[in-house]
Amino acid sequence: MSRPSKPRPPPPPPPALRPPAAALDTPARPGPGDGLARARALEHTGDHARAAALRLEYAHTLCGTAQRIALLREGAARHSGATEEGRSLHQALAETLLRHAEFMEDGAPRRAILMEAARALEEADQGAIAGEIYERLHMLRRAAVAYERAGAVTQLEYVLGLIDRIEHAEAVLQRASDEIDAALREGRRFFAHGLLQEHLQDARTTRGPLAHSGAPLLRAALARVQADLGVALPRGQRVDLRWGTGQLTRVVLRADLRLGRSPDVELSLGGAGLSREHAALRLEAIAAAAGSGAAGLDEVELAVALVDLGSRAGTFWRGETLAPGEPVALEGPGELALGLSAARLEVHPLPRERGELGALLRPQGQGSAAPWTLYLPGGGPLWLAPDRPIPAVLELRPPFIAVRIAAGVRAQLGQEPLGSGASVELLHGDRLHLDLPDGRLTLEISMT
Repeated sequence: MSRPSKPRPPPPPPPALRPPAAALDTPARPGPGDGLARARALEHTGDHARAAALRLEYAHTLCGTAQRIALLREGAARHSGATEEGRSLHQALAETLLRHAEFMEDGAPRRAILMEAARALEEADQGAIAGEIYERLHMLRRAAVAYERAGAVTQLEYVLGLIDRIEHAEAVLQRASDEIDAALREGRRFFAHGLLQEHLQDARTTRGPLAHSGAPLLRAALARVQADLGVALPRGQRVDLRWGTGQLTRVVLRADLRLGRSPDVELSLGGAGLSREHAALRLEAIAAAAGSGAAGLDEVELAVALVDLGSRAGTFWRGETLAPGEPVALEGPGELALGLSAARLEVHPLPRERGELGALLRPQGQGSAAPWTLYLPGGGPLWLAPDRPIPAVLELRPPFIAVRIAAGVRAQLGQEPLGSGASVELLHGDRLHLDLPDGRLTLEISMT
């Protein structure tokens, strides 16, 4: 029989691992963050050239664009372009920013990145390229400075020419804006209206380099003025004048003044017996009166006439019935009846012997507060009531209604004093003050 084997003793523990002596004397390889720390340390000691080189080396090890930009920005802030290494640092920052901008959408963030890249290129002594970026950003004065520093004469002359064109266009628009503001204050609205149309129809300020200058803002301001002016223009050939202690005179400058119950006629009246267009005042040629200037020439003269428009209930002037369609000249004041009891009005023709063609009329039975309607076909002397003539003449200047004030009458439009014999194109909301022998008269203008 074999003898049983003895159990083997356990193996001795392995010796402890120790680094070789040489390894203990060799410094560990620096990581990426150590390079940045060394660069900052060198910057602290004033060794900017080696610090810039370290930053550039460290930047190439970073994968993220945001990290690389942050590193280079920090370095560019600490290193000017006075050294070769500093210029290289700014160049690297500009190139990284431009590559980043290629993947950005147009807008303020991309514009800011491009501006930063252009500034870095200027520090890197790449003024010509920086000028091109500024030019694309429509920063022409910055582009001119960059081109001048770089000695890019051709580009500089081109940009200076653009700047001259833009400054001229802006000066023209600013001058027009000032003239328009003054004209509006002084009542010369027809002139202001023409200037607005002239400059707003010129579309050159909306194209090319001018589109990115101050010209479009000035043009937009003029467009707002034109819109406000359009809102305040007369609505048709009529204007309402409020004066005194609540009195109202409505002025109609149309060729015909129609009366009836339709809301579309110039003088709408209530009454079931009225026709929609019952009667009308209009100018008619009549035989010239003896002793007038027209006698012996054409033997006719114009006069305000009343005509029935084919009404059912009839039209009566001073109690006499008017034949439909047959005009009757108004030779003096009288009562106009539309139907037997539907509506009655007092009518005061303007003195034709003085060459004034028109009439004042208002409904009866409404008291002295009832508004007067002044019929002035095409314009004429201003009357607020039969006993209230005004030393002024109303005129049609499409699209405006103007008032021409007699010489010697002091006038004021709002807070703006007017010269003697001033002429004002009226707008809704105007307050016209006239200093008359019996005191100051204020006319409040409404174009409703």
